[in-house]
Amino acid sequence: MDQKRTVSNKYTDFSQLPLILTPMDIKEILGISRSNAYALCHSKDFPAMRIGKLIRISKEEFIEWVKKVEYVSLEA
Repeated sequence: MDQKRTVSNKYTDFSQLPLILTPMDIKEILGISRSNAYALCHSKDFPAMRIGKLIRISKEEFIEWVKKVEYVSLEA
């Protein structure tokens, strides 16, 4: 059975993002797996914050992070 990967288009513009994002928002926005979203949230340069056991990401800091990493060359 051929399964096609579908990425939700819930968000089509940064202005539609909630003020505070969750790892599941990051998963949906970036079109990555749940485990990759959590791994990203635990990475050193990602602007995530912990509130007890919860992980939250500021919309503004996420947008700045995206702008910073989108210009990284993918060539090795």
